[in-house]
Amino acid sequence: MMEELISIVIPVYNVKPFLRTCAESVFAQTFRNLEILFIDDGSTDGSGEICDELAAQDPRVRVIHQPNGGLSDARNTGIEACTGKWIYFLDSDDAISPVTIAHLWTACIKTRADVAVGDFLRFSTQEVPQERRSFASESFGTEEALRRMLMNEGFGHQAWGKLFNRQLWSVLRFPKGLLYEDYAVIYDVMLGASKVAKVSDALYFYRMQEGSIMHSSIGEKNLSLLDTSARVTQMLPEHYPALRGPAVRLQVVTWLRFLSDMLETDYKLFPDVQKRIIDTLKSYRKEFLGMKDVRKVDKLKFRALMRGKWLFYLMYRASDAKKK
Repeated sequence: MMEELISIVIPVYNVKPFLRTCAESVFAQTFRNLEILFIDDGSTDGSGEICDELAAQDPRVRVIHQPNGGLSDARNTGIEACTGKWIYFLDSDDAISPVTIAHLWTACIKTRADVAVGDFLRFSTQEVPQERRSFASESFGTEEALRRMLMNEGFGHQAWGKLFNRQLWSVLRFPKGLLYEDYAVIYDVMLGASKVAKVSDALYFYRMQEGSIMHSSIGEKNLSLLDTSARVTQMLPEHYPALRGPAVRLQVVTWLRFLSDMLETDYKLFPDVQKRIIDTLKSYRKEFLGMKDVRKVDKLKFRALMRGKWLFYLMYRASDAKKK
């Protein structure tokens, strides 16, 4: 079977300690017909120079240097510059298994899917984990794939780690200036897929770092998450009515977590936003509490919030303490 050209888009910004490890994992791919795009987004630590050195090592590498515009801007540059039939996003502090592209592409070809999704492993050491090698795959229709994304059943909201038919990105782009930019566009992209393939084993290695968005305090930029999750709840049932329940469930759980983080940052932070969250969640009270696939602890947190913000906050802190 002739290998189709696959473009790997790698945004780069001040990742000098990790960039070569990322690049080596790409150069080691068993799938060879690659276009490797490093988008240097105004790095100031020498990462841009490393990109140029990598281009001298491998003729498949292209480097684009641009002023700093953020992750979305760098990815969008890659989308517009790439020429492959397929596109894969890889963050420059992460790494992938040597067989990642081969297995995702094979899954797409065998199942005639427009997207292939693999699992991922988190790591925080200098040593990249080793992949597991069963690589069982299956495929799903668009509605079922979206349901699994909403229910967090092996399909994440992130763009990295997924192989896309590039046509899915012919119009869509990552929104600039937002945090959670993947969440803001991934459901729109997946709606365009006729079928989605799932490879069951870890093919992407996600590096955990201190100070990441998921482990930082709440600020004004984080508020975009509320609008994004609300838009998903409104949008998906317009295409697939059966997704109303899973979408509401995800929004409620997301907003509960968000409110808890706000209170942890500053109990009086953004009072208008807190009121919006509480009022919106109240409107979902009957629907959410009537769901059978919601964890008991999430229903307890919801009920606590309905009784008062302080009780909710204490319950959330107690729940998180048990996890530690």
